[in-house]
Amino acid sequence: MLVSPELADVLSAVVARVRTADGTVPAIPSYDVGERIWNPPIPLLFQYVSGDEHMALTVSFIRKALDETLAVSRLTDTAGAPLRFQPLDFRRIFITDAVLNGLPPHIAQVIASHKDIHTTMGYAAIYPKDAIAAHRAFLARRRALRPAPARGIPRGHAGRVGRVPWPLRAPQTRPRRVRTRLRK
Repeated sequence: MLVSPELADVLSAVVARVRTADGTVPAIPSYDVGERIWNPPIPLLFQYVSGDEHMALTVSFIRKALDETLAVSRLTDTAGAPLRFQPLDFRRIFITDAVLNGLPPHIAQVIASHKDIHTTMGYAAIYPKDAIAAHRAFLARRRALRPAPARGIPRGHAGRVGRVPWPLRAPQTRPRRVRTRLRK
């Protein structure tokens, strides 16, 4: 799994809440306050149903809900001040969690729509050696789940590497040309 079980549980709960009867997340348009444009319809996770229409939750509504949830939880930072999250913080948390659980950074870059891998690495608050170690650990876990091969990799005929033994070769599609030596 490329995300922690806790994050996967939260994501599945959110997706289950917005799925329609056919199991899809409806594509809906949303307004970008910063750019002052309407985005084309995409399957947004933060949406609600009003009558028979699906509508996107606004960023201000999400901020208010986060603030209320954190106030009720009474979570504080190291200085004792109440915690405050922004919606963008969860994007960073998701990318960091995914990369540290083995998602290759270049895939995280595509998911986050970053043009530069360094943006993703800084965004994910991890170092390249940590990302490499996490990805190697992920690959090792995946390989451990695969059954062991019955035999080793076949070697070429008479010990030559890269050549398949003649009984296993594909048949020739055209006849071979026979070369003859010219006599003087």
